[in-house]
Amino acid sequence: MIIKRLTLNDFGVYAGQNSFEFTSDKPIVLVGGMNGRGKTTFLEAILLALYGSNSIAYKESNYSTYGKYLRSYINKSSWSQQASVELEFVMRESTGREYVINRKWDSLSRRTAETITVKENGQYSEFLTKNWAMFIENILPSALSSFYFFDGEKIAELAVDDTNVQMKESIRSMLGISVLDVLKNDLGRVLRKSSKKTTHGRAGMDLEELRRKKEELEIALQKTDKDIEKITQDVAKKQNEIEELHHQYELKGGDVFEQRKALMQKRSDLLAEIDQNQALLIDASADALPLVLVKDLILDIKLQAEDEHNDLIMQQAMGQIEILLQEYSVQHTESYPHNKAFVNFVKEMSEAAATEPLYGVSDHALFQLNSLIEEILTQVTSSTKQLLERKGALQKNLDEVESYLSLDINEKVLSELFTDIREQELELVQLNVELTSKQQERTTINGALMAASSEFSKAVEAYLANEELLDDSDRMMRYSNIALHIAEEFTVELQKRKTGVLADTITACYKKLANKKNLIQKIVMDPRSLDIAYLDDLGKNVSKDSLSAGEKQLMVIAILWALAICSKKKLPVIIDTPLSRLDSMHRTSLVTTYFPQASEQTIILSTDSEIDHTYYNMMKESVGDEFTLSYSEETKSTTILKGYFQDK
Repeated sequence: MIIKRLTLNDFGVYAGQNSFEFTSDKPIVLVGGMNGRGKTTFLEAILLALYGSNSIAYKESNYSTYGKYLRSYINKSSWSQQASVELEFVMRESTGREYVINRKWDSLSRRTAETITVKENGQYSEFLTKNWAMFIENILPSALSSFYFFDGEKIAELAVDDTNVQMKESIRSMLGISVLDVLKNDLGRVLRKSSKKTTHGRAGMDLEELRRKKEELEIALQKTDKDIEKITQDVAKKQNEIEELHHQYELKGGDVFEQRKALMQKRSDLLAEIDQNQALLIDASADALPLVLVKDLILDIKLQAEDEHNDLIMQQAMGQIEILLQEYSVQHTESYPHNKAFVNFVKEMSEAAATEPLYGVSDHALFQLNSLIEEILTQVTSSTKQLLERKGALQKNLDEVESYLSLDINEKVLSELFTDIREQELELVQLNVELTSKQQERTTINGALMAASSEFSKAVEAYLANEELLDDSDRMMRYSNIALHIAEEFTVELQKRKTGVLADTITACYKKLANKKNLIQKIVMDPRSLDIAYLDDLGKNVSKDSLSAGEKQLMVIAILWALAICSKKKLPVIIDTPLSRLDSMHRTSLVTTYFPQASEQTIILSTDSEIDHTYYNMMKESVGDEFTLSYSEETKSTTILKGYFQDK
């Protein structure tokens, strides 16, 4: 199945007619938009077009009726008070047929009327229009839709020790077990009705008593399951409330208030270090540091002193040359005039180039001057620079601490919030205690039900073996009982076989995604309860708590990926806000591994901070169609632009 087009008319934030047309053969479609711009609306529009009132988005919403749900999606500025969604898709892997499903509704009357129109290969189909719900359930059962169309924000909620109830139901549907459940329920109903009509003597009365006991336990188990589901929802709601309270506590300076003592100590330490730093600067100022200000002048003095020193050496050398010339001329009188003339020339030249004596620096003083310039001033400049940089860093830290300490914190409000948090946490503890108690109660009731069911079945078999089949009720009871046994045994064997394949596929998918590949080596699934367990390389259980939040989300994505693979249905995958709670390492894993392989068509609804320039370039080769949702503050509506954000 490949989606070719989605057209929205006055639907949600999409004012007027807006169309997404998917034409590329590349697997990834990018739809970019900031929060509140229509990404989730896009996903819910597709679910609504396909399933109508069976849409998982509607079932999970807070609307009491389907009509109210439809009305909520009529654009506020629609003059016609009408809205519609139209989805065009092709079944590429089977018939190659194209389908267009259109749903239209209005709010003109008290009752919201929905009109459905279906076209097949461009022609109106009366049969599909009337039987669309049945048709789409055969192509893509609504119970499986959560494997293919899901919200990344809800992924973390599914990462629990035992498989989520909703996911278990979806797994049963994918395995084909839900059909057997319907069969077993029908057979059980027939068996109960037949046993009610059986009143042959004491055996019939005992049978009726066992049937009543079994039914009472079934009702008790159903009630307990509903209680567990409600408490689980209450726990999730309470956790969200506590998280929000913690957020408010932090916003109002709660963390700073709790850290005030530590911040005061840090402030004292910083002030002491700043004083020490200042003392070192003063010491440097009392030593050679001020000379740095006149370094150029000192350099000039050094050069002058060196010139004077060189002139002195030249004078001494000329005096020595004249003495040597006198000694030389005794034996070489004929060359004396020329030599004398040369020496005089050199003497005149050196005297002409000589510097006017100014400082008269001694050799030792000149050595000290060189040491001052080449070593001492360089060293003091470097150390002073480090002291000043450290002083700046210390002052910056002090300013930050001072800013925290100067916050206007309302201690009364914080105290109330703190008390509220503690009360809510106590309520959460109580809810968890209730949940544990209910789960234990369920285990007890389920055990009693299994025993009662077994006792009832044996009683039925014994009754039918010892009594003549006097009427249709007896025969109906016998054959229903036999069929029920066969269905139950077949269900167990089917689950064993298929859950093994599913668990292996989940393991393979997780290892492709996870970074701690040595932590979880195998994933197993209980064939009866469908609970999932993680095993290490020694075959020991790996607790969920040892996984990071990102790894828990990757595990759920691996489960969804594996379920999609095992369903053997080639359907598009649509992911809303897929990366919002993942770190860069896990994001990279999804971008490079999951997105390109998830399906022949993977539609990703993302903000610019999730799929940014870096991640966009990582998967660019696999990206085909690109759209950006542009929101107008003036019209309060969203329009569709080509391309994935303009700066990518």
